[in-house]
Amino acid sequence: MATAYAQGNVNYGVIGAGIQGEKHIEVSSLAPNATLVAVCDMNEDRARSMALKHGAKHVFSDWQELLAVDEIEAVSIALPDHLHREVTVAALEAGKHVLLEKPMATSVEDAEAIVAAQKAAGTKLMINWSNRWMIAFAKTKEKLDSGAMGDPLYCYARLNNTTYVPTQMLSWAANTRLPYWLICHRYDIARWYFGCEAKKITAVSRSVVLKEMGIDTPDFYQVTVEFENGQVGNFESCWVLPETMPYMVDSKFQLICTKGYANIDPTPPVHQLATDDGYSHEGFLAANVMGQPVGFVRQAIEHFINCCVTGSEPLITGEDGLQITRALVAMVEAAETGEAVYL
Repeated sequence: MATAYAQGNVNYGVIGAGIQGEKHIEVSSLAPNATLVAVCDMNEDRARSMALKHGAKHVFSDWQELLAVDEIEAVSIALPDHLHREVTVAALEAGKHVLLEKPMATSVEDAEAIVAAQKAAGTKLMINWSNRWMIAFAKTKEKLDSGAMGDPLYCYARLNNTTYVPTQMLSWAANTRLPYWLICHRYDIARWYFGCEAKKITAVSRSVVLKEMGIDTPDFYQVTVEFENGQVGNFESCWVLPETMPYMVDSKFQLICTKGYANIDPTPPVHQLATDDGYSHEGFLAANVMGQPVGFVRQAIEHFINCCVTGSEPLITGEDGLQITRALVAMVEAAETGEAVYL
C-alpha cells in the first residue's frame, strides 16, 4: 500500500468522464509514472473539455475507438454499474490493464465473464473499492494484522446518502441497488477485516420515497451477513436522507474484536466557517489542495498505476470482485424474496 511512485511509465486512457471519471483523468494526468493519452465519454463535449484541461491528446465518444489505440496500456472504466461487463471484457481482450470502478458487476454471470477475460489476457484487473485507502480503515487493518485487537467478531456498518444522489447526481439510479452503490464499500472493508467469505445472508428493503418520485429502486436496505469463520456483519444503507443534512454522506463503522474495538466515522466536521451570510461546517473525505487532489481516491488510482508499472498484483483483484459480487447479488435477492441466501 506504499504511495511512492514506481519507476517507469504506463500510457493511460479513461472511459467515462463523469463525476468519478474526472478523478481518474485528473490523477492519471498528474502521476509521474503515467501519461494520460485519451479520454472517452458519450458526451463528446465533456470528453473534449476534460482532455484539454488535463492534457490528453485523443478524444473519443466511442469506447471501442479508445481501446483500438495501441499505445494505451491501461484504462480506467468509470461507467454506470449496469454497463461494466461489455466494456471491461473488451478492454481486457484488447490487452489493456483495467481499473474498474466499483461495483465489479450487478450479476454473478457478468463478474465471472470479467474474471475469465482477465485470466485469458493475463493483464492486471483492480476493482476500485478505494475506501481501503481511508486512513481510519487502513490503520484499523494494521492493528488487526498486528494482533493488537485480537480476533474480529462483529461489525456494524452504515453508509447513507441524501436524496440528492438518486434524484440529481445519478440519472441511472433506477438501474442499480444500494448493495451495489453503497453497501459494497462497507462489505469490502468487513470482508478485508474478517479474511473470509459470506456464508448466509438475510436482508430487507422498502420502497416508499423514491417510488413516489418515479424512481424504481428501494429507499433502504438492512442486511445481516454471517461469515464462514463465525463473524457477523450488519449493514445498513439508505439514500433518502433530506438534502438539508450537513453532508451528502452519512457513515459509521464499528468493529468489535476479542481484545479491542474500533469506531470509525470518516466524515467529522473539520472545517467550520462563519460569515455575514451564514454558517457552514464541512467534512472532507478528499479534496483539492493548492490545485492538487489529495486523499484516498488519488491513492487508490496511484496504487493501480504502480501495479501496472511494476507488474505486481493490485490490493483488490478480480477474484476479490467476484466474491464480493456474489454477496451483493445475494443481498438483493434476499431482500426481494424475504428468504435467507446461502453461499
